[in-house]
Amino acid sequence: MHDLPVAIIGGGLTGLTCALRLAEHGKDVHLFEAAPELGGRTKSFYDKQINGWVDNGPHLLIGAYEATQRLLNDVGASDHVTWQPSLELPLWDESRGNFSLTPKPWLPFPVALLLSLTQMPGHGFQSMQGMLRIAREMKKPSERDVASWLTGMGIAPRLQADMIEPLCLGAMNTPMDQADAETFARVLREAFANHKSARLGWFNQPLSQALIEPLGRTLKKLGCSIFNSTTIRSIDQHEDHSVLHGSGLNSTAYAATVIALPAYARNRLLGIKDTVQSESITNVHLWFDDAVSLPQPLIGTVGTYSQWFFDVSAQLNENRHAHICAVISAESPIDRNHTLHQVMDELGRVLKIELPEPVHSRIICEQRATVLTNDTNQRFSDGTLLDASESPRPGELPATIESAVLRGEEAAKTLCSQASS
Repeated sequence: MHDLPVAIIGGGLTGLTCALRLAEHGKDVHLFEAAPELGGRTKSFYDKQINGWVDNGPHLLIGAYEATQRLLNDVGASDHVTWQPSLELPLWDESRGNFSLTPKPWLPFPVALLLSLTQMPGHGFQSMQGMLRIAREMKKPSERDVASWLTGMGIAPRLQADMIEPLCLGAMNTPMDQADAETFARVLREAFANHKSARLGWFNQPLSQALIEPLGRTLKKLGCSIFNSTTIRSIDQHEDHSVLHGSGLNSTAYAATVIALPAYARNRLLGIKDTVQSESITNVHLWFDDAVSLPQPLIGTVGTYSQWFFDVSAQLNENRHAHICAVISAESPIDRNHTLHQVMDELGRVLKIELPEPVHSRIICEQRATVLTNDTNQRFSDGTLLDASESPRPGELPATIESAVLRGEEAAKTLCSQASS
């Protein structure tokens, strides 16, 4: 049955990456996506009022995302990301105003990081000591959650608020008192390994054009069969093949079936009753006719409801409207009008101006933006079924673009190894 095609269920980044790597090895791949377009949660939508494409929310990359960079290069999309030459993390606080963590690129990174930290307002030798304690404990955190881990090390509240909490929310979309310390320690080890891995990057085109369309074009060139608007309802497993069932499908036999879905969608497909913990992300988009811009392409704000502000216009080099997006991790707004006014108030304070009324606004809450890291998460590979679902366990990378790409690569590698054995 090795000459049968491989089925991939899910056209997000994991499924697309797996399809690409299998097709590169000459495999006959059939990819099934329930939505009309590919991309899963990494795609854009068309907003008629502003006459342009908009991402659900901004996606920030770090230099440690080597698999993502490799994927971009392989589909000719490397130029679609703008990278900082070296790390600069702009921050804002009500009492201190604008400041930043900016390690000097000509110094060894550990030295540059500590020196830059002591030069931030409100920090000094105590913060340097705190970072050194974190560095010593990163290999094996002594506590389960990040907040307890930091408390046990005696990390000062200011260092937690300025450095650790923004990184934890940004990387894991989880509050510190719930975030897995082992996973977060891995994020710190990989992100702060050197100057190149620590720098930040962002897409300079909407995601659909920057990443998903190049992936789709490459897959078609490699002969991959893509079926959009096709929902798989069930899978029949046999000893050496499987058969998928859904609207409009025939009884094609597949040598293997890869499930490239979030864990809750996988459970629904396979009839698994386990509860999957997930978290939301809220993105508040604001468009202005007036010249409203951030001093940097992004700013992390300390002690505010909005945790990050992104100058989308600057990142995309657009000048039709001023477009600012606020990101609120691990939060689902109850009152949208209140959320909008709170974000507007905070943005005005950051910019020290009285904001004009936006010509357009949009609040997008992804209720299940990420599956949370949990030691109860499992993958259910069995026979011809290969589970590549988003279900991170402690110590694994959290639900990010990089982890999605890596799961796709690992699934493809496993299938290629099985075929050659």
